[in-house]
Amino acid sequence: MLLKTRFYLPPLREHSVFRTELIDRLNRSSGGQLVLIAAPAGYGKSTLVSQWLHYRPHTFAWLTLDKTHNSPLQFWKYILNALQGIQPSVGIEAKTLIEQKDTPPLSNIVISLLNDLDQLSGHNDTQQAISLVLDDFHLMENQQLLNLITLFVDHLPPGIRLVITSREAPPLSLAKRRANNQLIELNIKDLAFSVEESKDFFANAMSLTIAPDSVTKLFEDTEGWVAGLQLAALSLKGGHNPLDTCNSETLLKHHSLDRHIEDYLLEEVFSLQNKEMQIFLTLTSVPSRFCAGLANRLTPENNSQIQILKLEQANLFLVPLDNHRTWYRYHDLFRQFLLQRFQLLPVKTQLELHQKAGQWYEQFGYVEEAIEHQIKAEQWDIAVNLIKGLVACENSSPEPDQIARWLSQLPADQAGSLPQPPKSSATTPDTGKQPDLAIYTTLVKGAEPLTQREKEVLTLVTQGLSNKLIAENLHISLNTLKVHIRNLYGKMGVESRTQALVKVNQHKLEY
Repeated sequence: MLLKTRFYLPPLREHSVFRTELIDRLNRSSGGQLVLIAAPAGYGKSTLVSQWLHYRPHTFAWLTLDKTHNSPLQFWKYILNALQGIQPSVGIEAKTLIEQKDTPPLSNIVISLLNDLDQLSGHNDTQQAISLVLDDFHLMENQQLLNLITLFVDHLPPGIRLVITSREAPPLSLAKRRANNQLIELNIKDLAFSVEESKDFFANAMSLTIAPDSVTKLFEDTEGWVAGLQLAALSLKGGHNPLDTCNSETLLKHHSLDRHIEDYLLEEVFSLQNKEMQIFLTLTSVPSRFCAGLANRLTPENNSQIQILKLEQANLFLVPLDNHRTWYRYHDLFRQFLLQRFQLLPVKTQLELHQKAGQWYEQFGYVEEAIEHQIKAEQWDIAVNLIKGLVACENSSPEPDQIARWLSQLPADQAGSLPQPPKSSATTPDTGKQPDLAIYTTLVKGAEPLTQREKEVLTLVTQGLSNKLIAENLHISLNTLKVHIRNLYGKMGVESRTQALVKVNQHKLEY
């Protein structure tokens, strides 16, 4: 017996934020196309499709999937019943094939259904394609079933559109479909709320009066994650935190993750991963950003590149930081959750991991980040020597505020051995120009600044030095230099040395 509620379109939530731009994009999709809406838990995937079908009504069939649908026969039984709700004559032959005692090859069932759908789309008098919506597609793991669905999508009739919501990118030959213009994609960047949508959400959906600056701060902290904003709103409305409705500043000052958000991430994200992935997530949350090499240093297995690819495919709150997908960070709220898991480890283990991170950063020339981790590892002598080395280097001296912060974190006797930094100023006293760090930041595509080593590399690149001479000047290997250059190009949004020089000239940098 089939569960009828699987075929029901989710009702619209009262006062929900209307996603006008996204709905228009869905409406511009056409028959024969696969519409993929893929993002982590809590980004409003199902809600978006429900809004589209309510406000842009057309013929559709809806099926909410669960793990029981991994049985190919069970899956196609549900598909046939969903489509027969549109047209009872669709899939009669396919249904007969399924119910035979000696079931024929399953591909015959799919082909029979496709033939019926082709005939149905030919009799569709409207200009809008018929939509088949498969919600929670990430639960489909049976390889035989996925092969059959690939066959189905390969031969979608021109009047039928397949809409999939999923927490991860499904293995349905997506690259080929992109090339053939058969794929329409909405991802985490598309689904995240804007500042204006966040204001609308708090005011109308959650009936909260919050100062605009506070909404902006909540938006930045959650990075537009819809569930994060909703859970923050529940905290502000009372929940488990005795907060006044208007007192959002109290929530913003909390250093520990709100219980609502922590419980959600534990139940909907972390606990669904296998043990190896849970360990990988926890240990790679130690640095604010990481690459495969650094992750290999921190984790017990030497397979970080594979794990990162899995995280990307699973849309697991992973944010690429450059065009080459070398450096990554976790969504800030997710990293806060992971750091709470990390802090449950023995203190000795925590210190050892920070020390490993510091050693890796120092080895590859990221001295400022090395200092941060050696301080957290309580390796005071190493941290002091690294700070002294930076201060002594004329071309790479850190900002006075940065030095002052490091000094405040060191024991008094260690801090006393370092020169006190001068008072920081927004401009240099001689020319009134902005400090180098601010200039370099204008080159960065996104929020990730250049490291001190990357600044040194860029300076030598603009002087016309070859890679070999740059490596010799910086006392690093050519392979290490190539890593720095690749990261540098990614942050600048360029692909070559020539493009980098053009961008530098556009910003009129002086060295």
